[in-house]
Amino acid sequence: MNKLFGRLAGALLALTLTSGLAAAQSKVTVAVGGGACLCYLPTVLAKQLGEYEKAGLAVELVDLKGGSDALKAVLGGSADVVSGYFDHCVNLAAKKQELQSFVIYDRYPGLVLVVSPKHTNDIKSIKDLAGKKVGVSAPGSSTDFFLKYLLKKNGLDPTSAAVIGVGLGATAVAAMQQGQIEAAVMLDPSVTVLQGSYPDLKILADTRSEKDTLAVFGGEYPGGALYTTTAWIKAHEKEVQGLTTAIVNT
Repeated sequence: MNKLFGRLAGALLALTLTSGLAAAQSKVTVAVGGGACLCYLPTVLAKQLGEYEKAGLAVELVDLKGGSDALKAVLGGSADVVSGYFDHCVNLAAKKQELQSFVIYDRYPGLVLVVSPKHTNDIKSIKDLAGKKVGVSAPGSSTDFFLKYLLKKNGLDPTSAAVIGVGLGATAVAAMQQGQIEAAVMLDPSVTVLQGSYPDLKILADTRSEKDTLAVFGGEYPGGALYTTTAWIKAHEKEVQGLTTAIVNT
């Protein structure tokens, strides 16, 4: 009987300690602009390794189709923080909306403009994309920004290509293999998957290395980051520091 009471007391103590720990953790919802992409691996891995919990946070990751959808989630109030590309902060600053990045985890953007294997003979350069269907993760996402930048850089109207949202994972690979789109802005692992099946895959622009990033942008260009509204940052200093610590440790 004493042993039974001892076990019950131990179980109750463990439950109390666990409940107390959970209560002490701050809840944060992070909207991810495509969790299957390697560019967002630190965000996902931090949860799997328990780094958020170590930092005193109970983090919920919400996987969305692209960066623009993740941004909408934060601006709409259904998420607290975006795990997405830094350039959204710059884009919205021009529209007088204050967003702030507080930790960057991608040294290079990793964006790649790839020609569909079924349209290799039709598209020889970026200028050939005028009037063509080009896949991006989602309209208004960083993949879309990248496409428009390249079109403009090559003397074309940034809106001259028809933008099609195809996601970043298996859906993007399938769209390229089936020839539903003539080209796409993709990221790894999708690009590497395609290269495995099509060794002669045509790449028109690549930012997966320092050399290629400098060639495309003329300088360094940050990629994946955690960012949110300046108001949320000011009101949640503990959570911001916790997320930063978790990502850095990861």
